[in-house]
Amino acid sequence: MSILGALTAGCWWAIRALGDVRHHLSAFYWWFGAAIVLYLLALWCVRRTAQRPRRVRGQACGIGLILLVGVPSRLLLLGTTPTLSDDIYRYRWDGRVQQTGIDPYRYPPNAPELAVLRDEQDAHINFPHLRTVYPPLTQLAFRLGAAIDDSLISQKLVFVSVELLLLVGLLVILWCRGRSLLWVVAYAWHPLPILEIAGSGHNDALGIAMLWLGVAAWELRRYGAAAFGWALAFLSKYATVILVPWWWFRRVGRSQLGFFLALSVVPLLAHPTVLTAVAGSLGTMSTRFGSNGSVHPVLALALGSSLVARLICTAAWVVFTWWWARREEDAVRYLLGVMSVGAMLSPVLHPWYLVWLTPAFCFWRPWPVVALTGTVVLAYMVWPGRLVTGVWGIPVWAHILEYAPVAVLGLWEVWRCRLGLSSRLAMKPTRSVVS
Repeated sequence: MSILGALTAGCWWAIRALGDVRHHLSAFYWWFGAAIVLYLLALWCVRRTAQRPRRVRGQACGIGLILLVGVPSRLLLLGTTPTLSDDIYRYRWDGRVQQTGIDPYRYPPNAPELAVLRDEQDAHINFPHLRTVYPPLTQLAFRLGAAIDDSLISQKLVFVSVELLLLVGLLVILWCRGRSLLWVVAYAWHPLPILEIAGSGHNDALGIAMLWLGVAAWELRRYGAAAFGWALAFLSKYATVILVPWWWFRRVGRSQLGFFLALSVVPLLAHPTVLTAVAGSLGTMSTRFGSNGSVHPVLALALGSSLVARLICTAAWVVFTWWWARREEDAVRYLLGVMSVGAMLSPVLHPWYLVWLTPAFCFWRPWPVVALTGTVVLAYMVWPGRLVTGVWGIPVWAHILEYAPVAVLGLWEVWRCRLGLSSRLAMKPTRSVVS
């Protein structure tokens, strides 16, 4: 493991040295691919280790090694300027607007009222004509980053730091389920979170951390704490509303569902500009933009209508979510199933969207999904054409290379299931830690 860790850190050192990755995508893919291979080898090593009798000292040393690689790998990218995504420029803008005492939901970045705040970096803000869509807790994180320093690095620092809370939550869940704590490597060394959070500074880390802290509280049967954590997750990223149907069908903790809904909704109702900004901006982006989808573009081509394809994909996802919530008792398996199907049906699939799936790999690793979290970075092949012509389009060959391994592994899993050869890792707690 130590050799794998050193080689992994070396991959990130090499990626850091590339500078603007958009101009060195071939080298980036070689190093990122190497990091994926090392990650898979690390999973294999942990699987072998987990089958042996566990010793507290051995696990403590193993966790120390995992952190000794995971943390420096992130620090290597922390000081770099994001080039694969420009979302962080909006984070910096929203934080600066709040520092001046202005409601970040009131004006879009190109509003004349905010002209005095703009500088040269703000030219990189995407959708400058739309008001911000980020939830209140995420806005507080932007403000904290702006309070630390008026820089992109300070924004990244906030979200990289939040990952430590996520690791704590994952370790608690592993302990509750009687699993080896070394499985935390499945998140800590996964190349996608390192690239998208430490490299590009995506704010998803906050919502993911709150989500899994809530799952940890649920495992400990602290349902009020779970409601609080999941409400914070909703106020960090609205997507965590997917928990509602699953929670409704559970016999335990249902009394806290109202507490969760109140904590989630009241802050929005108390701040009406949040609702109007989100409704206007998300409505515009969700109906006019598509990128890197899988099922949706094929369906749109067959039907001759992108809008109809969106409606069908949305309806299919809602039906699956309802069915899966009734069927699946386990929170981890439910979340992974709903988010995986949502990713395949979505008309937009940016690489950082799949970071939401990676914490679940500490408990269950469906290989088609694991493959997608590795190949999704081929979506960045949009940049060569984008920089030259200004057109946003992923080459067909990159699209095929991205999804072909997912399709092959998916068919392989179906074949194994039909033959009764497929085995799933135990998802239920193997011992009780609370009475």
